[in-house]
Amino acid sequence: MAFEPGEIVQLKSGSPALTVVSESGSDVTVIWYADEVPEFRTETIPAIALETLDLLVFEEEEDEDEEDSDED
Repeated sequence: MAFEPGEIVQLKSGSPALTVVSESGSDVTVIWYADEVPEFRTETIPAIALETLDLLVFEEEEDEDEEDSDED
């Protein structure tokens, strides 16, 4: 399971969009912007827990979530 630097991924169980920084063996280092604490975060995650993110589907889901929160 190879990921390339710059590739957009997410946890298989769901997560924000994560950008691959590097891959070392079975571990992938990713970075993302955490809105709740306005800062960039970096973490090393086992590759088996990640999948390539389809940005079109992800953006549609984000838009739906925003519309739902506007209705509350």
